[in-house]
Amino acid sequence: MSHVTTSLVLMSADGTKIYADATGDFTKPAIVFIHGVSLSSVVWNDIFHDPKWTDLFYLVRYDTRGHGRSGMPTSPSAWESKRLAEDFDAVVEGFNLRRPFVLGWSLGATHIVDILSLHPGREEYLSGAIHLTGVPFMGPGIGKAGTQFALGCLPSLNQTNDVEKFQDASRRFVNGCSKHASFELKSLCLGNFVTQPRAVTKFVFTREQDATEFFKAGERGFLPLLAIACTDDLIVDGRSAASALGPWKNLKIVEIEGADHMPWLSHSEAMRGLIADWVKEILAF
Repeated sequence: MSHVTTSLVLMSADGTKIYADATGDFTKPAIVFIHGVSLSSVVWNDIFHDPKWTDLFYLVRYDTRGHGRSGMPTSPSAWESKRLAEDFDAVVEGFNLRRPFVLGWSLGATHIVDILSLHPGREEYLSGAIHLTGVPFMGPGIGKAGTQFALGCLPSLNQTNDVEKFQDASRRFVNGCSKHASFELKSLCLGNFVTQPRAVTKFVFTREQDATEFFKAGERGFLPLLAIACTDDLIVDGRSAASALGPWKNLKIVEIEGADHMPWLSHSEAMRGLIADWVKEILAF
């Protein structure tokens, strides 16, 4: 079944423009997809163009601030934790979502901490969260979850003095995400890296957040969390990332054998099946 795609440019609370689009069956569970560092929502193209996904869910994605087609603020106040949560709120309101699931991939998973910090104890706001090879929180969370390969790319990505080092690190990082990515997708990802202001990249990696409410949500068990790790991931160590979550009461950890950092490309059937079964299980309660 074909579905209409709705594209919106939303206004976040501080005036930053946020690009978002949605497709799929509006009567089905909604999942909001959050991409990783220096990329954009184009990484989800294979999911959003696949009827096997769009028939199961209402799919929503957005370019986080500083990325893709969204605004590129460079003031420190624009990178306070609440600002990223307000971007998510704008997407939820813009598409009239009620209790969506949120899926954070790679560094995008840290946005779940921001959302819970702005909405402490609001059990009715989200149906559940999905860490897809996700970094759990900023600061020490990056070191806990990042592989040696990924962490080795960061100094060259964050510096502003050597263009060749930046280009080389960008290529290595994008190529390391998946050997199954098409030339077109890799080109789009590299374009995202190049067009992001260096000041924004620094904020993305160094911004601060308070994970207190995130861990409270886990300890109280009111937010179900699905953590998907991939055994052939060159960017995130899924087991280490999951161990950093602590005593999360309503937590399911699953490994996809042989999958890389973009499991929707390398193991699409397995990933979709895991998420569909888990969502069905959560909504049955």
